[in-house]
Amino acid sequence: MQTRLSIWQVITGLFIVLLIIEAVVLPYGSSKLNDYSGSAGILDLRLSYSVDKAYAIIGAYSDAGRAFYVTFTLTADFIYPIVYSLFFALLTTVIYRRAFAPKSWAHQLPLLIYITLLLDYLENACIVTMLTQYPDQITFIAKASSLFTTLKWMMAAISVLLLLLGVVMLIVKRLRKTH
Repeated sequence: MQTRLSIWQVITGLFIVLLIIEAVVLPYGSSKLNDYSGSAGILDLRLSYSVDKAYAIIGAYSDAGRAFYVTFTLTADFIYPIVYSLFFALLTTVIYRRAFAPKSWAHQLPLLIYITLLLDYLENACIVTMLTQYPDQITFIAKASSLFTTLKWMMAAISVLLLLLGVVMLIVKRLRKTH
């Protein structure tokens, strides 16, 4: 399925949706969340946080702010990880198809990008739990949330590195053919 979807029409469509989400939806949500919290921040955008910091941020939101955060997480932040994961995985698959030999083990590497999707969903589940259970503080959920957030960002960086590896290998392959 990954190989069948790895065509430029699908990748271009995903790129357009990704641009719309990043240019319109996410800035709107971030702005609203900052308004609700007095600019306390958004847990998803941090690299990590302590239990105290997580609950200080959540506590800065009004009830309406926490409700908006939950709604935003269950809608926009449900769709966004699918779009960015598919975009990066399919684009990387197309590049690897050209950069590596047909039977190379490297063709499996783009599948690692979907780990970012899983980690983002686990992070979101923890954040929604903390928001809906507030003012109760569930320490292990806050710690797990921070861990998933950190791992999500690490996997996002690895995803970009996998894409860059493919581009570099493609350039090397083309340079070898010209010499």
